[in-house]
Amino acid sequence: MVTERSVSIVIPTYIGTAEGRDLLDVQLDALTRQDYSGEFDVVIADNGSPTEVKSHIENHPLRDRLTLRYVDASGTSGAAFARNVGADNATGEILLFCDHDDRVYPNWVSRMVAFLDEGYDLTCSAVEGDSLNTDNPRHVANIPAPDKFQPAGVYAPVIVGTSMACRAEVYRKLGGQDVSYAANEDLEFGWRAHREGYRLGYLAEALVAYRYRQGFRPGYRQGRSRGIGLARLNAEFPNNGLPEIHLPEVLLRMIRLPFARGLVGEERGLMIGLAVGQFRGGLRHRTLHWV
Repeated sequence: MVTERSVSIVIPTYIGTAEGRDLLDVQLDALTRQDYSGEFDVVIADNGSPTEVKSHIENHPLRDRLTLRYVDASGTSGAAFARNVGADNATGEILLFCDHDDRVYPNWVSRMVAFLDEGYDLTCSAVEGDSLNTDNPRHVANIPAPDKFQPAGVYAPVIVGTSMACRAEVYRKLGGQDVSYAANEDLEFGWRAHREGYRLGYLAEALVAYRYRQGFRPGYRQGRSRGIGLARLNAEFPNNGLPEIHLPEVLLRMIRLPFARGLVGEERGLMIGLAVGQFRGGLRHRTLHWV
């Protein structure tokens, strides 16, 4: 029965400002509104936040209601390391992962657990970018609709760490996520799981509201890391179904995007960063096609 499953929710966390703590509280409040009939605990894996997160969690008004725990995950920078530390400290037989600055839907836990129990080892859901970004909308680089969220023809389902469910024993057998990835570590984890014979699934519902970065620089940093990660994935999972990286097309994007009209700052930064990352990563991992 779903209600008998032991569940731990791991939230990799890096908070630099008081506003960031407020965003975490939005996510924690959303977790109190779940329609899941079983019990779950919440593990905050702090990846070296410069602000005081430990005392915020240990004195949090929702600590008992959510069985909220703080763990120090500051050894290595990155969400992959924080997720791994959180998973190591989790007690649930099912691990759910979400991010501290998003907001899960009220049926997120129940649907993720039930879907995993349909016969999967690792799953993710779609996310939506509308409800949390009314003041910071994208006009071109929008998150795809749930029925378009998975790219066509890919090697295996694309897993996203912002809404992920995994059997704890499987997560640990795989050694967790690869901490050498600055981004796309979730996608690599899923494809590695598929290669090892585990069953991947995708739940085509928008169960998590995703929050965009604010401003050009954060968008650029995120895009650059993703671009490098995509180039590396093409090396480690050849013929994976994602688009190949072609030098003329990447250079054209790098030239045109700074002057493209109708883009907000975060969106422009994301798209330029993605092109720069694909160029750098394509050279580094020898997956850049010259024609």
